Amino acid sequence: MIKRPLCTAAVLYLCIQAILTAGFHIAPDLRPGSLEIALEQASDEKKGPAAGKESGQKAGKSSQVTLAGTVYRREEKPDYKVLYLKDNQVLLNNRIYQESKILVYVETENQVKVKNQVKIKNNIASENTDVIEIGNKIKISGEAKTFQGARNPGNFDQKFYYQKQGIHASVWADQVEIKEDRVYHLRENLAVLRAGWKEMLISSLGTYYGNSMSAILLGEKSELDSELKDLYQKSGIGHILAISGLHMSFLGIGLYQILRKIGLSFGAAGGMGICFLLAYTLMIGCGVSSIRAFVMFFVRMGADITGRDYDVPTSLALAAGVLAAWQPLYLMDAGFLLSFGALLGIVGVNPCLQYWFLQGGKREVEQVGRTEEKRGHKKGLKRKNKQDKVQSEKRKAWMESICASLAVNLTLLPIMLYFYFEFPLYSILLNLLVIPLMSLLLGAGAAGSLFMIFIPGLGGMVLKVCKWILVLYEKACQMSMSLPMSRIVTGQPGKGWIICYYLVLVGFCAISLRMREREEIAEEKGMMLKAGLKRVLGSCTMSSLCLFLGISCFLRYQCPGKLTITMLDVGQGDGFYLRGSNGTNYFIDGGSSDVSSVGKYRIEPYLKSQGVRSLNYVFISHGDADHMNGIEEMLENQQFGIRIHNLVLPPVTVQDDTLKGLAKKAVQCGTKVLVMGEGDKLGEEEFHMMCKGPFAAYQGEPGNAASMVLEVSFHKFQMLFTGDVEGEGESLLVKSGELKLYDVLKVAHHGSKNSNSEEFLSQTVPKCAWISSGIGNRYGHPHEETIQKLNEIGSEIYGTQERGAVTLVTDGEEAEIKSYMDKKYK
Repeated sequence: MIKRPLCTAAVLYLCIQAILTAGFHIAPDLRPGSLEIALEQASDEKKGPAAGKESGQKAGKSSQVTLAGTVYRREEKPDYKVLYLKDNQVLLNNRIYQESKILVYVETENQVKVKNQVKIKNNIASENTDVIEIGNKIKISGEAKTFQGARNPGNFDQKFYYQKQGIHASVWADQVEIKEDRVYHLRENLAVLRAGWKEMLISSLGTYYGNSMSAILLGEKSELDSELKDLYQKSGIGHILAISGLHMSFLGIGLYQILRKIGLSFGAAGGMGICFLLAYTLMIGCGVSSIRAFVMFFVRMGADITGRDYDVPTSLALAAGVLAAWQPLYLMDAGFLLSFGALLGIVGVNPCLQYWFLQGGKREVEQVGRTEEKRGHKKGLKRKNKQDKVQSEKRKAWMESICASLAVNLTLLPIMLYFYFEFPLYSILLNLLVIPLMSLLLGAGAAGSLFMIFIPGLGGMVLKVCKWILVLYEKACQMSMSLPMSRIVTGQPGKGWIICYYLVLVGFCAISLRMREREEIAEEKGMMLKAGLKRVLGSCTMSSLCLFLGISCFLRYQCPGKLTITMLDVGQGDGFYLRGSNGTNYFIDGGSSDVSSVGKYRIEPYLKSQGVRSLNYVFISHGDADHMNGIEEMLENQQFGIRIHNLVLPPVTVQDDTLKGLAKKAVQCGTKVLVMGEGDKLGEEEFHMMCKGPFAAYQGEPGNAASMVLEVSFHKFQMLFTGDVEGEGESLLVKSGELKLYDVLKVAHHGSKNSNSEEFLSQTVPKCAWISSGIGNRYGHPHEETIQKLNEIGSEIYGTQERGAVTLVTDGEEAEIKSYMDKKYK
């Protein structure tokens, strides 16, 4: 490091910035802006609906606004356009707010009319047009919303995602006017080129593989097949769908080498390569990986032009410093950590692994050769033919590839587990096939696209190579996912364990480098470790690291002798996770009426973050969608998601068509279907779940009143899950005399005034009342009357609207309750 002053300075800056950002949360974009605060206040005053339009996430607080800003980026989506505006003036409640960046959605389905005010003033055609170009200054009227943070552990944090881009609000446009038609010609032409390039790929390869190549070459993933995307991500090769440093380096260095071969000077070739890569970066969007690749390429070209040696650690540290200075929040971003971590593994860890697994073997062969020469067996050594040498080189290259893949995975393992909670076991081997073919895939994609302009027939043939490689990738992923233990779900490791892991890894690398420096001296003294022993020691160290991290995850989420219950925030719906005292996993209901794909975006990520690989029992109280549509998703996606072993339904007499359809689907997906009626019990040791309803005497229709009611008992702890029980079902419970005093009551029907009667509450008198309901839901849940009744009996109220996910941990004597969002219910 002393010989690399620039690298040392960049690393020190990164350490300081990481402490300020991650440790003390000091970053400009973490603080809410004046517009964000105003939107929160305005929404609280009117208490309007906050149903979002993006899948998996509801939007935050919203209000009607008028704004004017300049378009600096444009994206085309299937149903709408995304405009990125800068230098914005926002009119809200007769007050103007200055906002640096805002995200604007313009729906194409309803064809929001875009009026060109400039043409009207100049008496040119006054007809409406939907062409908005980069550089236009536009005026927009619509509904402005803040972004919503994660509501449950493990969920996607939409707010932080846009904070990294310096964006704190979005607007769904009702009306758009072009006020000034100036155009940023370079960016606009690049955007047009990107759209045209995508259309050409789709026309040549078809929709399925054309969109795949668009994601790989252009970073355009809006129309990528969702099942293919999941397959790549779950099998560990999802990185090929992002514009990575590998893509950028391949294109930039490839062009540079071609220009050098045709006779251009270092300066001319390097300058043209830099300009090309800069334009490509602007076209695909300035992401972390693309900026890193551009900075490192710029440093490399500068080294070649000035005749200096190119130092990878220095350029890597400099690129990280540039990104951290531009946006400190990148230091907490998965993309940043994965991008730089992969290169750091290749630069720092890979040489150490080669010392243990590769160089030792080579030296041992040389030593054996010298021994054989002393014994006079020179003829045997000279008989080595070229084929033996080729095989030897192939074995060496194979081992180098394995070491490189292992180094990257060892470096990224804690990051992968922290952000994605699982590890694809066979990804190390799968990437040995994928990564070498990436050069051919990118080369064929770039060359085929170029040939399509001049020689379409030849271009189509070259692009077919891309299709064959993509088919091979898909088949390889499917095969790896069909193998046993293809996905290891560990949960999210603690930060302390991650720090310890990296300290051990750094120590291992330091020892390896030190031993390599002293190897020649040790060899002269006859103290050199044998290759076999070195491989054993290296394997033990690597296995110990992985085992260390796996045990840390296991210990974090296993609480033997304790019961854990979590009320997830699923929006307007129900979803409860229970981990029994011996580790059995239960789930009660799981659905939502205002969060799309709730199983994929809220339930499954939470379960994986807790280290849950499968659910032993899933209970469905009744057939409403807001109690079961998430579970239905999970049943269909068990290969890539959470396995459900047993689905427990109420008696057949109160099952409606939706429940019967769910039971049929469960059987088709390999899940056993059970029925639980009045008085039935299920549990383990001191933990029991008893069905309290519906009663056999119930004569009503299937639905809310016929909800399955479950009583959970663990030593002295008692909790009642009520589904949406109301009317006759609740009356039968009150008259049965089987209700008791409960520590926690899951308030029926999301706090509706039609449930939770005074008679019912007077018999249960819960110490704590849990209410699952969506923010700003159209039903007005929880109802003020219900809140008042709960307050009158002294219940402490925990609602998902204000607290997000709520978790209770008890040993049966005492209980601790924590909420994911540290707010008190109002």
